Amino acid sequence: MNLKKSRFTEHIISLNSLSFRRWVFEPGMEFRSEAKWWGDRGDRGQPHNGLDILFYETPGGELKTIDENTKIPVIYPGRIVKRDKDFLGYTLFATHEIFDGDRRLCTLYGHVLQTPDIVEDADVDEGGIIATLPPGRRSKAPSHLHISVVLIPADMPVKELSWKKLDESEGLSFIDPQGII
Repeated sequence: MNLKKSRFTEHIISLNSLSFRRWVFEPGMEFRSEAKWWGDRGDRGQPHNGLDILFYETPGGELKTIDENTKIPVIYPGRIVKRDKDFLGYTLFATHEIFDGDRRLCTLYGHVLQTPDIVEDADVDEGGIIATLPPGRRSKAPSHLHISVVLIPADMPVKELSWKKLDESEGLSFIDPQGII
């Protein structure tokens, strides 16, 4: 499936007044990486099913990080269908009216705190603020944004989505978020 490039990066720059040149990814942050980028930097145990966003470079070459004040926008218009507690905060699950045959696009925003007006079944416009990062460090990994993009069977009950279900279900296709953001 060839997804249209979103304006996610443009939105995050604008919403947060970032002086931005490019995202910077350490080994282990990128899609399908098998290494951890935090803690002991050992093996993940399975390939990374998303993209971890933390570092960016300014036009002057300075390395900066997003933080708990960073407003996180949704990648495509859609609906927030679920939130699950994770080891750094929450994961928000959004579905979109983008289909590939009998599969539907779902985006996941991990390790976040949802904004007060974002509740389950809330419709969201592209670039709408859905979350921030939790403050400080809550585990071996520093606060960061994890994004996964996945095609799920259109008939999969979205209220049943979870990391475990996504890891164990047949008929799913994870997509590299880097080409979309």
